[in-house]
Amino acid sequence: MTTRKPRGFSLVELLIAMVVMAVVLAGTMNFFMGQSRTFRKATTDMVLLQNARFATDLLNEHFRSVGANLSLGQPAVIYADRSTFAFNADYATNTAGDIDAIYYEPKATTNEVQSLLKAQAFTIPNSSPALSYPGADYITGAGVPSPAETITFWFAPDTETTRADDYVLMRQVNASTAEVVVRNVLADSVYPFFRYMYLKTDSVTSAQSIDTIPASTLPVTYATSNVIANDQLRGIIISFTVTNGLADTAERTRPVSVIASVPNIGLRQLKTCGGKPLPPSAPVAANAGVGNIKVSWTASPDENGGERDVIRYNVTRMASFAPGVWQNVASIPAGGGPYSYTDSGLNTGVQYWYAVAAQDCTPAFSASASSGGLFPTS
Repeated sequence: MTTRKPRGFSLVELLIAMVVMAVVLAGTMNFFMGQSRTFRKATTDMVLLQNARFATDLLNEHFRSVGANLSLGQPAVIYADRSTFAFNADYATNTAGDIDAIYYEPKATTNEVQSLLKAQAFTIPNSSPALSYPGADYITGAGVPSPAETITFWFAPDTETTRADDYVLMRQVNASTAEVVVRNVLADSVYPFFRYMYLKTDSVTSAQSIDTIPASTLPVTYATSNVIANDQLRGIIISFTVTNGLADTAERTRPVSVIASVPNIGLRQLKTCGGKPLPPSAPVAANAGVGNIKVSWTASPDENGGERDVIRYNVTRMASFAPGVWQNVASIPAGGGPYSYTDSGLNTGVQYWYAVAAQDCTPAFSASASSGGLFPTS
């Protein structure tokens, strides 16, 4: 019996097998590469979505706390412009069981969970012109600094990327070290990062409506804006675009626009008031231009000490043509002092006297402290 040797593959058969294998491998590779591209796109899209969601949630969460648990005279909003917003709020506490603060952060330092004193004043980040804050000591009735700390958010150019239009969102509490909270941010093509909605009252009909602070008037501060000083701010419009951090055809973008309400603005912690406040220092009247008199005084002892319940100062005026008749001319919110008020449009041939009284939260007025008589400069 003879044994047959197995026949080997011919060259043609080998070539056909190699071609078939190459086609199968190419199809398989295309399939896996397509799957890989889909997976990478889904991952970058998820990063993009998470970046947008984190930014909006963080800003909305903080802005809703603006003005929470302030001390008397402490402003809710400090500084507001197109890319920077600084405010006061009792956002965090490091004291277990503190029911007034919004969040409990046991590792936070004392300087991050209460108001700084005037001696610890710092420059609000990204403010222009530079704004130093605080300008007064905001103290509770127990004689300790206000539990409401200063929080600042601002968008700054990202110096760690090659793109010239990249921004980062920064956060700073009081004068502590600033931290980056969101990267891969682009400015909106139409709107600034921040716009401000306020309650507008028609001077003729007294009808109220919501309007936006004109961009041309920004920045506004607690010391320069009636909208801020009178607690008329009602919402902040946040607009920007987030990216996945990639470039060219791999870049993905998502526009973001959200309105954050500020429900705590205008609310104040109730105080228990005692007796009438002590009067402020006797006001000093001085000429301040033609027909203008500037009245200056220092705070009542009950504003920053004593009962610590002074909320404003009432300025009255008496003219030589109506002896004994005092006319109300100004109401100045308390805020540490020293204080001044410029009375304008006065008759240069008339002598004027001024008196200032402190008002507490009862409300009750102190005795009036009066100035000497003065003729305006002609």
